[in-house]
Amino acid sequence: MQVGVMVTSYNQRDWDRVLAGDNDKPPVNPDIPIVDNSLALGAMVEPLGYDSIWCAEHYGSPYSMQSNPLQWLSYWAGRTERIDMGTAVIVAPWWQPVKLAHEIAMLDTLLDGRRLHLGIGRGVAAHEYAGFGIDREESRDRFRELIEILRLADSQESFEYDGEIYKIPETQVRPQARNKGRLMETAKAAFNTPASMDMAADLGLGQLFVAAEGEDQMISQVAKFNAIRAQKGLAPNQPTTMLYLHCSTDEEELEKGWRYVAQQTWAARNHYAVWKTESFANTKGYEEYAARFEQDAEVDENKGTHRVKQTGLVGTPEQIFDQIERLQKSISLEYLIVHPAHGAKPAPEAQASLKLFAEEVLPAVHAMETPLHEHNLGKPEDLDFVPSIGGAVG
Repeated sequence: MQVGVMVTSYNQRDWDRVLAGDNDKPPVNPDIPIVDNSLALGAMVEPLGYDSIWCAEHYGSPYSMQSNPLQWLSYWAGRTERIDMGTAVIVAPWWQPVKLAHEIAMLDTLLDGRRLHLGIGRGVAAHEYAGFGIDREESRDRFRELIEILRLADSQESFEYDGEIYKIPETQVRPQARNKGRLMETAKAAFNTPASMDMAADLGLGQLFVAAEGEDQMISQVAKFNAIRAQKGLAPNQPTTMLYLHCSTDEEELEKGWRYVAQQTWAARNHYAVWKTESFANTKGYEEYAARFEQDAEVDENKGTHRVKQTGLVGTPEQIFDQIERLQKSISLEYLIVHPAHGAKPAPEAQASLKLFAEEVLPAVHAMETPLHEHNLGKPEDLDFVPSIGGAVG
């Protein structure tokens, strides 16, 4: 099994100021040192033997201070020689599709044969949509059309498109990607609602779990996802999964690790459902999120682990390996992304966790087989499964 590392930045201690609307004051903790810590963490990934660097896409809040993920990954492409790059995720509705097709092709060119893992989503936060002047109610149509356009751009010498949202005259992507024709073959979608999961499977995308649900929920989702793919004549798909990491041999350190996961869950709720949030219940395409965030209403900064605690990689090296092995058997896990710097975790702790995992766990995980298990293949009866709304986002 291959293992990537999520490298992104959170200004956790700035949420009190932001939620209070105290925008005339600068952050108590400046953003730049936090970004510098992310740069230092990213510089460890290749020397420690990991397989890839991954990043998110968010705008305008203390949560995951990463804008254009392709710009971030281009930086790492120029500073590394061996590792691959991945997006978790590019938010499709915020992009002009021809521009995105060009940027993906350029990054693929800069990687000089290394792999670009494309994770794509449709976004949630009202304030991010508002900043781009894009109607959230168009998000599903924009997502579907953008995926169709990216496939045309990847598969044809020139293309045109006449959709409800996008009207594109005949055009070409230049320079052509090194891996032209293969960029979208393994593209995966992140989803947090039943409708988004159905759309991703219907579009022939793979599945990317980001800070995933409880184990039983994930098993059922994989089965339904593959049942939908089977209806379309597509082969079953194995998930890529990003999980919070806190690896230590010290019991007190591990207890702190769960608090950092709680802080991350709390910050995600602030970003998506508390700060500058328009109603989900009355927004087309986001009605399911109203129930999801109502379930999370009692999440706070110190107790918000709930479902994520079932799958988070918080433990000793032995405990973490056992957790990964169990997840491979239960959901046919194919590719793991560890997320060591989250919540208000100090940079030295994130670095120590990443290093200990690399020394004590990574070799065994690299040697782990990743078979597709029969209970994940998907059967017609699995199509009746309706996922509950929950878990952490982003």
